[in-house]
Amino acid sequence: MCSDELRVSVLGPVRAWLGDVEPVLGPARRRTVFALLAGRANQVVSRDELVDGVWGDEPPVGAVGSLHTYMSGLRRALGPARDALVSRTGGYLLRLTEAALDAEVFERGRADAQRLLAQRDWSGARDTVDAVLGLWHGSAYAGASGPFAEQERRRLGELRLSAVELRCRAALELGQHAEVVAEVSALLVEHPWHESLRALLMVALHRSGRDGEALEVFRAARRALIEQQGIEPGPALRDAHRVVLAELSPRRVARAC
Repeated sequence: MCSDELRVSVLGPVRAWLGDVEPVLGPARRRTVFALLAGRANQVVSRDELVDGVWGDEPPVGAVGSLHTYMSGLRRALGPARDALVSRTGGYLLRLTEAALDAEVFERGRADAQRLLAQRDWSGARDTVDAVLGLWHGSAYAGASGPFAEQERRRLGELRLSAVELRCRAALELGQHAEVVAEVSALLVEHPWHESLRALLMVALHRSGRDGEALEVFRAARRALIEQQGIEPGPALRDAHRVVLAELSPRRVARAC
């Protein structure tokens, strides 16, 4: 079994595979070091960067020595793929093939879906997003700690949310209005200040024939933004409001308002 067969998952608990076998990466800190190297695959990561990414501003006195210990343990765990973990002057490198890290596959798929959406290939965009969202198994870098994992967890979480939003936009164009209303409503419980999601909900409600509810989404969001943040709705909400109003007849506008 060669090192090229090493695959790594960070869209959930940090795990690795050699073919169908999952190596035991070891305790949490060692797993965190492996996660950082995987997230920077095929790049030399200096010892200083590893220490900063794993321990932050207050590393223990023996942090560099601990890195040596973790690398030895990881090489043992990787067995036939031990050569994937390479020592370089002042740092380390983890070799991975192009499709070996699930986070990279997800990001490429999301970008592909965005292009398909721009090309008005609604089914292609939806199916592409569905495929890459299936790579997720919890929060990114679950079980890993330190500044690097926390930063990547936030970044990938935002990309995951944008991918779901992209899928909802494609679903809207495919006439799946009720499904989008349900999904976006659930997302807003978790992300109440996400204006583009509220705008998407307005359009989905409008296309479902629920114009009064669509306009109430705008009114409620505007009240909350003014009262709690002292600002007016942003462009996404204002544009959705204009779209809904423009597509209503004067009589229906009066009734909806």
